[in-house]
Amino acid sequence: MEVKGLVNGKEIKRDPFDLDYIEIDIVKDFVKEIEESENSPYARVEVDLTSPEHPSYNLVNCSNHFEDKFYNLMRRKKFA
Repeated sequence: MEVKGLVNGKEIKRDPFDLDYIEIDIVKDFVKEIEESENSPYARVEVDLTSPEHPSYNLVNCSNHFEDKFYNLMRRKKFA
């Protein structure tokens, strides 16, 4: 499953060692944990980092089951 980083609606390209957008790496790790619950080959997660301190997530072509699992993981991350 693809995870894309966006800023102001445009996809960002980044170096893997760039720490400015580490949230994308965190989301990729979470998605790897639950991606078997999504069957659509067109599913993706977009991480909008226009406001890096409050990223937003857009799940595209994802099942309700995957969305539930994803948002449960993200809630747990906030409390960690």
